[in-house]
Amino acid sequence: MTELSAARSAPWPASVFDAAVLRGIDERARREIESAGAMIHRAAGDVVYRAGDAGDTFYIVADGKIALRAVKRGDDGESELRIAEAGASFGEEATIGAARGTSAIAVTKSVVAEIPVHVFRRAIGRAGKGEVAERMERALRRSATRDLLCTLALTRGLPAQSIDLLLDAIEHRSFERGEVIYDQGGAPLEVWLVAEGLVQIQTEEDERLHVRAYLSKGDFFGDVEVLEGGSRRTTAAASGPCRLLSIPAKAFRKLVEAHPDLPLSLRRLADESHVRQRAIIGQRPNETQHLFRDLYRLQVARSLLVIDLSECVRCGHCAWACEDLYGVSRLVRRGDKVVARVGQGDAPQSLLLPSSCQHCEKPACLVDCPTGAIGRDPDGEVFIREALCTGCGACAKACPWENIQMAPRAPDAPRPSGLASEYADVAVKCDECRSYESPACVSACPTGAIFRLSPSTEMADLAALFGKKKSEKAERTSSPGVWIYLVSSAIAAIPIAVVGAVMRARGVFSPGYGWGFSAGIVAALGIVGLLVYAVPKRMTRLFMKKRDGVRTETRARSRVKPQFHLHLAIGILTLGFSIAHAPPKLPAASAGSALSFSFLLTSLLGVLTAIAYFTIPERLARIERSAALPEDFRDAKKALLDRLYREISGRSELVKKVFERILLPYTLSVFGPLLLVLSGRRLREEENRLRTHIDGILEGRGGERLAGLSSLVRIVVELRALPAQRFLLRVLRAGLIAHIATFALAAALLVVHVIAAVRLRP
Repeated sequence: MTELSAARSAPWPASVFDAAVLRGIDERARREIESAGAMIHRAAGDVVYRAGDAGDTFYIVADGKIALRAVKRGDDGESELRIAEAGASFGEEATIGAARGTSAIAVTKSVVAEIPVHVFRRAIGRAGKGEVAERMERALRRSATRDLLCTLALTRGLPAQSIDLLLDAIEHRSFERGEVIYDQGGAPLEVWLVAEGLVQIQTEEDERLHVRAYLSKGDFFGDVEVLEGGSRRTTAAASGPCRLLSIPAKAFRKLVEAHPDLPLSLRRLADESHVRQRAIIGQRPNETQHLFRDLYRLQVARSLLVIDLSECVRCGHCAWACEDLYGVSRLVRRGDKVVARVGQGDAPQSLLLPSSCQHCEKPACLVDCPTGAIGRDPDGEVFIREALCTGCGACAKACPWENIQMAPRAPDAPRPSGLASEYADVAVKCDECRSYESPACVSACPTGAIFRLSPSTEMADLAALFGKKKSEKAERTSSPGVWIYLVSSAIAAIPIAVVGAVMRARGVFSPGYGWGFSAGIVAALGIVGLLVYAVPKRMTRLFMKKRDGVRTETRARSRVKPQFHLHLAIGILTLGFSIAHAPPKLPAASAGSALSFSFLLTSLLGVLTAIAYFTIPERLARIERSAALPEDFRDAKKALLDRLYREISGRSELVKKVFERILLPYTLSVFGPLLLVLSGRRLREEENRLRTHIDGILEGRGGERLAGLSSLVRIVVELRALPAQRFLLRVLRAGLIAHIATFALAAALLVVHVIAAVRLRP
């Protein structure tokens, strides 16, 4: 019998059921709790759990002492909150769905009873003791709230009597993502404390929402209006699912009367936090504007898939590789765009957040799955067990970012027991290719533009905002290998081509024998090598290594990018040997002459395409509001024009006149898209420039009559950018298509040329 099974089968000591939270339950409830729970033994210094850990159990000390420690608000290190001795409970935050707020460490050799919360509630409910269950739940909630309060600046220095008064008055409230906690202009009825989640403080000015602060666990808000009177000056909304503690205004005023210095110390801590946030959000207003749009998403994402749009050539190979491996692509190259710094560099990056699972710290899909088909492994990867998935779609509905899709189940795929027709569909989502050493999308990217990161630690501005230490994985190192390849191959190819051409002109070299013939052989082998480049790109499983245990790579990297660089280098060298073998000359009457011209053409197109790959994505990223797929452009202009007509309807005569005289000519300018690309300005910078131009013409006049102008400026800038986006995207695609077509011609002519050369040789 294992230690765990022995711990489950041995009778629990009486000290456990004599604890206040379990006192009075019947024998049946005791048996159920004993059966589902476990007795855990810890030596002095051993850890029961750490602050921040997820947990769905609470504990009762059977013997020994357990210290509860936490970092109090404003402190640098952990301090001791209380000692739980025999009969005392701890870890009660699990009863209110919160992460561990403290660290539990054994002071002496200890034995503790671990009790699953859901089993506790079920056992008490089945016992038919409603009043007992209510009393126990209230006791656990009060204990959890006390531990939380002890970590906050609000209670620093308060006597136990005042904390007890707070506990009597506090009410637990839950809010869903986007739900308003209170409105600007409303009556101040409570002071709020954030127990879990993220709260956004905002105001509405000039028809736009302006974020004033982000509040997370331990922050308080709404106290100023309660103490000073008047209506709410801001709006508070939940950025994600939140659990808050509300203190009635009357109780808070009574607390302040007993402790007059409390508001001053609280405001000092709040002001320091707000100053830090304003410095982060305001230092690069044009760069971080989108980063904080959905801060909750970035806070909870453990592994977020991002595409660096300044490096992405829009080839779609990431989605293709995923589909090739699994039959259906688990990512869609369509989503939000943010501008952020990855690591500690000052240069912001335009990042696309494609539709792909981000492996949340607290996955909503996992909670809502009725069959337990969704699991989470020790590495944090959230995955789906197809053998348990009934295709009900509950997980797809639960995901706030629509990163789970329903797809037809493969005929040979595992399925739950039952009629096959009942389970025709299966939930599909990214699991980071958990069966392989690295994700297929990352491995197959030819430019290394796609990668995964933890936003709250690897996006520099978010790490600073949340007060977290930058992860060591945050730095993205750009390999100089491509330039080494290109420069080295060019240095070698140019002399080869020049020497070969000169020697051939002097009659020293001949294509049919000697060094000239050898150069032709090398050129032919080079063309074959260039052709081989396409094989691994189109056969994903060739470079997808099966995973054996824990992944060894700390950061997955592209397998194809080095091959792309090598392809460029081989192409340059092959061109040099081709010219040395037989320089192109007119008329191209033979297969050899046609081959020389076609290979020269495909080489030039390859170089131009490579230049486009290195230059266009960065320019394209600057003029995109969000990354668009080719099919999106079909209806994009119509959608923008519809928005424009709706926005201008009902506006003042001044706004309509500005639109007619300035904005409409700006939109219809033939060279406008080209000028926007050449300027190098981002869309927000172009909006600011255009608005400044309008304000200069109006000389500051207009005031309230200009209401709605900002929306019109935003739309006309997007209309100017749209043709430029379409053109740049077509250039990226057209260059590659032309290069492939001419290379195919050169390869065919090479075969003809080799056959002819073999027949002519003695």
